[in-house]
Amino acid sequence: MSGGDADLGEAVDFILAQRPDLAEDEVWSVLVELQAPPPGGDELALELLARTRPDVARRDAKAILREWRAYVSLVAEDDWDDE
Repeated sequence: MSGGDADLGEAVDFILAQRPDLAEDEVWSVLVELQAPPPGGDELALELLARTRPDVARRDAKAILREWRAYVSLVAEDDWDDE
């Protein structure tokens, strides 16, 4: 499953569970803006977010991207959500 296939709502829930100090509206704005975790480095994504979502602190954007990748990784595992 690629990042685009992962449900954004579930990703937001996961990120907020891992990082309750993040603002839900900021998490949503990053995920909606990018639609999928960027491949490779985050620098281009962080530059885009700085222009389009200046209200999201760079530190928070980096944390959101890190947790989003963790979520996508979990979803990609074969035994994830087999219940």
